[in-house]
Amino acid sequence: MHRPTGLATFRHALCVYPYRRELNEAGCWPPLGLEFIAAVVQQYARSLDLVDLRMEPGRTRDFLRSQTDLVCFSVNWDRDRQFLEEEIRSVPQGILTIVGGRHATECPDRWLKEFANVDAVVRGDGEEAMEEICRGIPMERITGLSFRRDGRVHHNPNRTLGEAQDDLYPDRSLRRGTYVVMVKGASTGLKIDSIATSRGCPFNCTFCSFNRNPWGEKRRWTARSPESVVDELAEIEARIVGFTDDLFTHDMDRVDRICDLILSRGIQKKYIVNARLEIAQRPDVLRKMERAGFFMILLGVESAHDKTLRSMRKGFDVARVREYFKVLRHSRMILHGYFILGCVGESVDDMLGIAPFAHELGLDTLGLSGLRHSLHSGLDELVASSPGYHIAPNGKVYSDHCPVAELRRLRRRIHLQFYTPAQIARIARKGLQAGAVSFLPGILPYLPKIAVNLMMYFWQRSRRRARKRRAQQAAMAQNGGEDPVA
Repeated sequence: MHRPTGLATFRHALCVYPYRRELNEAGCWPPLGLEFIAAVVQQYARSLDLVDLRMEPGRTRDFLRSQTDLVCFSVNWDRDRQFLEEEIRSVPQGILTIVGGRHATECPDRWLKEFANVDAVVRGDGEEAMEEICRGIPMERITGLSFRRDGRVHHNPNRTLGEAQDDLYPDRSLRRGTYVVMVKGASTGLKIDSIATSRGCPFNCTFCSFNRNPWGEKRRWTARSPESVVDELAEIEARIVGFTDDLFTHDMDRVDRICDLILSRGIQKKYIVNARLEIAQRPDVLRKMERAGFFMILLGVESAHDKTLRSMRKGFDVARVREYFKVLRHSRMILHGYFILGCVGESVDDMLGIAPFAHELGLDTLGLSGLRHSLHSGLDELVASSPGYHIAPNGKVYSDHCPVAELRRLRRRIHLQFYTPAQIARIARKGLQAGAVSFLPGILPYLPKIAVNLMMYFWQRSRRRARKRRAQQAAMAQNGGEDPVA
């Protein structure tokens, strides 16, 4: 990366993550993409504030100064829409305002036409484009940038990304709060953090759009050096670190070297990574990952049926999955398996086979997600050629034989089938084997509040279900004893 010389470009820069709520109740991870942008801008600004509005009572305007001359918003998700738009519009015109992130990239015209104060949209990964903006390169010469000039919107050519940079990663001292694991709103006291060590994915799964950039071009896999990765890990204070890489384990020789460096430097943390089942071909590296502190691996199984795996272009069949798990199930790491509900061509009975299949494989935990269409995933073509299947405005895929409400019920049934008392005992045992016992001293002071929050959660859930049953019974009584939902 080019290093600035001379005077700073900006007097005060403000980087904002403009969301109020998180999608889950397990806490929130740092906005790592925005932190990379802040790491770039920081080199060109006399002062910089990084604000995550999920952790702040204030609003964007509360952090503006008279010297503020750059504001960057990270717009990755289509949620909290009214709040998000209010935050962006709150920045006065005259301050260079730039919007980036995956959701913003999908429709740059909207942000430039509907928000008079937005000057530019960075499309795709933004570090290189922001560095050129900070250096003062004219906007019309910056690839991957959309901008307004003389009342017209201009879209520059797409940017071809270079190699992942060893010398660019977040300055965690900019954070205004601490990120911790939460249990139903109660803090566990366990600090969490995230790290990005590679980008892109060499595979072409039909349902996935993350292996492509936001304009549909393949994102080639490129990675930082093991030395750079371990240098950053050594700086992180949190004891639980999630790797955000689409596929951390693509190069298992690189993983092997990272483990060697972690062990030689005595870094003691717990790591969570995304992986493909092919890691079973390297049991030597799996054993070294266990020793280095890798605690959980997230594995995309997706389906228990060959017909679905073929249509998804997963690159393996059920027989191969079983072969891989003959190795994987003996690992001390917690194995989390992802499955997709509502896959094209699967019946309700097919989907109810997920829990028995997951038990057979030896998975410890289970993640169920609905099939969702996203731009450039190619899923729209599969749905269009499959009678009875539809894509909802929010991107969810559903079918005539299994509408969205039925998918929700199936999710609950499969979870109940999978998380038996024996399975919960297995998770606890594996957690202890993987080193979770070392977290207990830090958690103990928080256990009373966690227990209270859990009791409140289940009490409130039982009340909601009771109200729903009463409403259904009343509706049936008015309907002559027939269930109106059916």
